[in-house]
Amino acid sequence: MSVDGTATTDGAAPVLEVRDLVVNYGGAKAVDGVSFRAARGEVVGIVGPNGAGKSSLLAAIGGQMQPSTGTILLDGRDVTHDAAYRRARKGISRTFQDTSEFARMTVFENLLVAGLGHLGGSLWHCTFHPARQARRSEQTGERAWQLLERFELAELSDAYGAELSGGQRRLVEVMRCLMRDPSVLLLDEPTVGVAQHLSKQLMGEYRKIRDDGVCVVIIEHVLEVVEQVCDRVIVMDRGTVIAEGTFAEVMRANAVQTAYFG
Repeated sequence: MSVDGTATTDGAAPVLEVRDLVVNYGGAKAVDGVSFRAARGEVVGIVGPNGAGKSSLLAAIGGQMQPSTGTILLDGRDVTHDAAYRRARKGISRTFQDTSEFARMTVFENLLVAGLGHLGGSLWHCTFHPARQARRSEQTGERAWQLLERFELAELSDAYGAELSGGQRRLVEVMRCLMRDPSVLLLDEPTVGVAQHLSKQLMGEYRKIRDDGVCVVIIEHVLEVVEQVCDRVIVMDRGTVIAEGTFAEVMRANAVQTAYFG
């Protein structure tokens, strides 16, 4: 990683850069001066004990929380003060610890809403450009079917969100993010409540998403998942970064041993 902020460890220009980020929560610093960079086609894991500030960091990047100080850059553009929906349209998409699918919509409808919502729309376009709107809807539907087949959920396209298992809801949430064609995908503990066979499927999908050129930043408490999926790992404790490197490198660090095992 260069010290001038222009490149990541492998020389690639960063798609996501966080500089000296501070997030105050409840009178305390949930995130205290965190900096890191991530490139396209890279999976970066963020780990640490409970209360380390991981979810607050992800919320600040996604726009759900506003940092007190610091800077967030997406493809070199400052998005620090952009609303979450604006960041989503620029390329940052996020999942949450609790899934947020529409329970009374089918799986296919959930994907359509995500895709069409990302494109935006207006009464003017619907009224005076109906052909363009129709093409958008058709393209969005095609993208939804592609993802349903890729994630092996085509047979559940007409199932309602409320009928899905926890693991299936996770898959739908990831697909909804991919409907927006993100350059950065933020995942907050995506294996929580997921059966082992679906967890393995998710790990494979994250590697495919990376291979498609998307930057994936993942908070994960299951270290086996981190080891198998992440190219680089950032360890946090009490709001700060205490180690960064490959999984093997950070697990050998004394500060990490102390944070996890005392």
